[in-house]
Formats: sequence, structure tokens, C-alpha cells
Amino acid sequence: ADFIHDFDPIDSTDIFDTTTIPVGAPDRTNTRFHARQTRLSFDTRWASYEYPVRMFVEGDFFGSSDGFRLRHAFGEVGSLLVGQTWTTFTDIAAFPATLDFEGSVSSVNRRQALIRWTQQLFHEDLTLAVAAENPQFDIVPPPGIPGESRTPSPDFVARLRISKPWGQYQIASLYRRGGFQPTGRDVVTGSAWGINFTGATLVSDKSKFYHQLIIGDGIGSYRGLPDAAPESETTDKLLGFAGWMIGYTWEWTDTLDSNLTYAENALDNAMLQPDTDVRGTTYLAANVIWNPIDRVNLGIEYLYGTLENVGRETGDAHRIQTAFIFDLP
Repeated sequence: ADFIHDFDPIDSTDIFDTTTIPVGAPDRTNTRFHARQTRLSFDTRWASYEYPVRMFVEGDFFGSSDGFRLRHAFGEVGSLLVGQTWTTFTDIAAFPATLDFEGSVSSVNRRQALIRWTQQLFHEDLTLAVAAENPQFDIVPPPGIPGESRTPSPDFVARLRISKPWGQYQIASLYRRGGFQPTGRDVVTGSAWGINFTGATLVSDKSKFYHQLIIGDGIGSYRGLPDAAPESETTDKLLGFAGWMIGYTWEWTDTLDSNLTYAENALDNAMLQPDTDVRGTTYLAANVIWNPIDRVNLGIEYLYGTLENVGRETGDAHRIQTAFIFDLP
């Protein structure tokens, strides 16, 4: 259960989505209670002809009108995974430990249908994964030219990961083709790319430092932003995207821990984008989580974010979020 209070205008009341911070809006506050982060999952594993097999399904209540929504649904046989889960472009080991559902503005937190093969290289600590994934291409059409975005090919993703007892580091690369089809005309396509460096290091038995750097062209939709926008009245261009994050988690005691996260992202905007479109955002989260009894947690978190639009105007928002978490045995 989440108990949220906003001290400033922000249009996303259930999650701290900094792209929804309005610029120049009259002052207002808002209070929101909800339990949409509640998750239900089914996980089963067995062996068949000496191959490990797994099936996993999970959902939450962030669907329309608090409806049940699919998060994960996949099967694994040995090195092969097919279904919907976290994109190969992300690294959940470097996810910020926030109470806020949205998380860092640079973290790639997209789940999508995919087919992925994972293979050990030379040593069990080093793995390579390659995948073909469901494409989602978000384009802002040139002014006065109606049309639709097109996805002529899957997103192709590869990642190299090293895992040690003291930490995990990963580099992931992405190649995709996106397109725009003006009404009644042929599809115009372009190639996009991205690289995501992530890592998590155990500083001590009770603390962890994590970080991320992401760059690319035409990958904004991996963070809820457009991939392409109008460069002239007849053409679009892929938008450059860059983001970074640092974070730290630590245990005060056996029943008390904290997380601190700071992140930024920015788009290389196109010439004809409206002044009200997003140019860049920042995100800060700091929390304390108390575990008074087994499988019950109480946390409080401070959130601060800023938005700068194409017209170089800015807005900011402050939020306090309290969460009660009950884990089934």
C-alpha cells in the first residue's frame, strides 16, 4: 500500500514520472493512496531429459481502472528463454531500490516479448546473451503530415555480463529499425542504436554501489520518450538520448536499511519539436525502510525531480511516499 503526498504539481499521481511535471502550472498539492504495486506470481521449475525447465507468470494492478496487468510470462529450457520479461538491454542488478514504482529516469525498465539465448563464455562468471525483441517505435510526425510509426524489424539486443561474488558488470548493445509512413505513401525507415553500461559493486557486507551510463540514437522510447521527431516540414530525425545514474544502498542495522539514487537524462531535440516537449529530466530518491517483523516492511521516501522543456523552461516537484509491504511466505 502506497501513501503519497505531492507538494508541487505533477500529473502522475501513482508513480514519480518526471516527464509529467508541468512547467508554469499554478501551485497545488495532492494526496493519493493506492495498492497498485501489489504483485501476484506463479513460478514452477522441473527437469526434463536433464534440461532445466522453468515457467514464470507475474502481474500487478497498474492496468486500466486498477485492473490486473501482465508483467512477465515466459518459459525457459536450458539457455533458451521465450516470452515476455525484462528486455536484454537492461540490468536488474543495477535497479535502484526505490519505493517509487517508476524508478530512475535513466534505468531501462521495459518488459517486452522476446526470444533470448544465453551462453557461458570461457568461464561461468562470463555470459553472453543475444535476443530478438518486440519493437516499439515512438515518433513525432512532421507538422501537417499525418501518418503512423512502423516497426519493420525486431529490436536486436546483445549483452556481455561478468558476475563475481563482489559485484556484477554488464554492457548491452541494441540495434533497431524504425519507420514512419505518411498516409497513403511509402514507409521511410532509419537505423537506431544504443549502448547501456551498468554495474553493481558490494562495498561491504552491508552496502552496495550501483551505476549506469546509457547513450544512443532513437532509443528514447526505452524511457518513455520519443525516438524520432520532425527536423523539417517533410523529414524526421532520430533523437539522441543520454542518461546516467549513481546509487548506494546500505544497512543501518539488521532491521533498518536505506537507498539513495540520483539520475539524469537528456534528448537531442529536433528543430521543429514544440517548446513544450521534454528536453531533459532529473530524479532524486532517498529512503529508509524498517523491517519490524518477518515479511513486513514499512518505508518512507523523499522524491525530487526536475523537467526542462525544449523552450528551456523548467519545473520541479517534491514528493513524500510511504509504503507498507507484506510478502507472502
